[in-house]
Amino acid sequence: MAGEDLSDFTSINNLPDELIVLFFKYLSLEDILMCEDVSKRWRKLALDPILWRQFVIVFSGKPGQSEVSEKNLEIISTHSDFIYSLKIQYVYNYSDIQSILEKCHNLISLELVMCRISKNFEDDLINWTHLRKLSLKNSIQLSSEVDWLFPFNHLKELKYLALSDFGLAPGNCNMLLQCKNLSHIFIEKIRDLNLDFVKNLILSKENILETLHIHGGDSVDDSCLKMLSRCTQLRDLAIIRCENLTDVGLLALIHFKKLEHLQIWNNNNFSEMVLLKTLGSATLITLESLSLSRVKNISPVIVDIISEYYKNLKFLALYQCPRIINTDYEKQLKSKFRNIDVVLY
Repeated sequence: MAGEDLSDFTSINNLPDELIVLFFKYLSLEDILMCEDVSKRWRKLALDPILWRQFVIVFSGKPGQSEVSEKNLEIISTHSDFIYSLKIQYVYNYSDIQSILEKCHNLISLELVMCRISKNFEDDLINWTHLRKLSLKNSIQLSSEVDWLFPFNHLKELKYLALSDFGLAPGNCNMLLQCKNLSHIFIEKIRDLNLDFVKNLILSKENILETLHIHGGDSVDDSCLKMLSRCTQLRDLAIIRCENLTDVGLLALIHFKKLEHLQIWNNNNFSEMVLLKTLGSATLITLESLSLSRVKNISPVIVDIISEYYKNLKFLALYQCPRIINTDYEKQLKSKFRNIDVVLY
């Protein structure tokens, strides 16, 4: 090969399509769009769904973000069939939201953050039967006169669900049981769920549930925690209102095998002795974040155990724990948790 022109051997165009697409995966969306203009072949490769599935297109109505949003709106208009993940935030006119949504036919991920949502969204959801992620965190409904019933029976591929305080009610909650792949559930703002439904939900997700954030109250009892202890993949649990839980339910936490994040709020029933036993167990000392806000019997002794044995802990909330705040012990906390963010108020 001495003296032979090697240009043919080094040209990227001599590579197979699969390898060029692999290279394209390391490019930004802006670079992918530039690749489309190189040649017909590159345009075809740059429109490979594998590439576009990795991009989240964001449209924001927040002041100061209009330039980026306008560029992304143009991308939505020219590449509507290749928009798979869409995030809309700070848009308060639902007709503006709807005008964007109606262009996107192949969504698998949809986030509406800090938006005002019309009841028409119930019907719009049916357009994306392959949706895997739906997040409406911190969005509000334009009308609250009637229950909003999202058609979860049409979203059977859903894996991730995060709701605001609407969309799930007695009229449609059992539809959620049909979402066989649902493993991340954030419904902590939904109140007054039926206890039997919550039990059925836990049972139906026993082998796949990884995250559960739930409001609690009358919707959760000690038996729910026992059921959750059998969810072998559970890593993140939050129960906001724990007034009905007792030491029996608390002890079930000892049997959680993979838990990394735990939030247990608002409880006067847990005894200090059982709190000590539970929080000192080998399965919980590996937690990365722990929130025990408004738990009456969290004592300095318990916090000392956390400071000594929880080596992976990055965040600790003891918000309004009466035996900790406004005490001499509170002044010692900064020295005990020098590398951990501790929230008291």
